[in-house]
Parts: sequence; C-alpha cells; structure tokens
Amino acid sequence: MKGNDVEAITKLLKEHEVGLSAVKANKLMLKIGLLVEATRESSTRPGVMKKYKVLSEKGLDYGVNEENPQSPDQTSPYYYKDSFPELAKILLEADQAE
Repeated sequence: MKGNDVEAITKLLKEHEVGLSAVKANKLMLKIGLLVEATRESSTRPGVMKKYKVLSEKGLDYGVNEENPQSPDQTSPYYYKDSFPELAKILLEADQAE
C-alpha cells in the first residue's frame, strides 16, 4: 500500500534532481499511459471545453487525483513521495527511448 504523503510533480523532480521539467515529465507520462487528458466546460466561457491531465488507472500506482480548489470540476495529479524514485526511473527510461 502506498503512503498518503503526496506532492506536486515539479517539487519532486527538483528534490530528486531528475533532469526533466514538469512539462516534459507530463508529456512522457501521457505517452506511456500514466496520464490521460480529460475535459470540462469552462466556468467563465460556456460552451468552451478546457483540457486537464489526470492519472490513469495505471498511473494511480504512483499518485492520486485530488480535487483542484480553483476548479471544483477538475482534479490535479499528486504523486506519492515514497514511490517517486521508481516513477523517476520510468520517466528517465522513457526519455532515453525517445
């Protein structure tokens, strides 16, 4: 069972000195199926759809989708601190494969 201690990807990448930006890490996770894109209607522009990223079923091994306080209809991924080294290794391997 994974711990409840979670953090944003940007902070974990810096803490573990992983040579990837959050944008690059998110692109890699989309490519390998750990993240998926979801949509919601804009709160200020009816009819306009906004995209955001959520952890897929496979991605939930490495984190949780928490409700975004600024946008209650959307979640944001947060990552388990205790399994982040494993995720970092996967991301670096995916980056090398590109």
